Amino acid sequence: MQRKWVILLVFFLLSPLTWGYQKDDAGIPDRLKVIKEYLAEFCFYQEPSLIYQAIQDVLLRMPYKDFLNVTNRQRPILFTEFYDSGTARFASSSEFVVMPGETPCCKEGFTIIKLGMSLGLAKTPGPIEGVVAHEIAHRVLDSIRKGNVNCDAERAANALIKKWGFKKEFKEASRLFGQKKGDPAACQELAKPSK
Repeated sequence: MQRKWVILLVFFLLSPLTWGYQKDDAGIPDRLKVIKEYLAEFCFYQEPSLIYQAIQDVLLRMPYKDFLNVTNRQRPILFTEFYDSGTARFASSSEFVVMPGETPCCKEGFTIIKLGMSLGLAKTPGPIEGVVAHEIAHRVLDSIRKGNVNCDAERAANALIKKWGFKKEFKEASRLFGQKKGDPAACQELAKPSK
């Protein structure tokens, strides 16, 4: 009888630790709920925008290890707008506020991903997912921190998102938003060597 009470006591003491998130069969918190909370804090865009949906979809589909890396509060990614028309194309500001009671963030820095309002030209989230995944890949690869700001870094980011399963979205983004041959500073995919 005492053993039963001990087990119940342990259960009630430990259960508050798991109340925050539903967990899947592997004990991983409900990723969608975590993403929504993360984006509420670190993303300018809100539902139901296609850009918000694309960011959410990329975070849902990317490998879990990389997801944990890019949503780490010690070095978060901030998703903000980038205006390319009107007076806001000259200057605009966004503010990310840490509310009372929230864990402080950014002790190891942060990444800002500026997403142009022209992404709204897409009629579906797919091409936007290609762009968002590419920019997140730069963070995972630490391109900027390593000083890799060149066409090789662009190709490495493209290769990583294809590995993550965003090959279709990459093609859609390239078709809709990509630079064309001959554009100044265009980084073209290298042709595959013929066999």
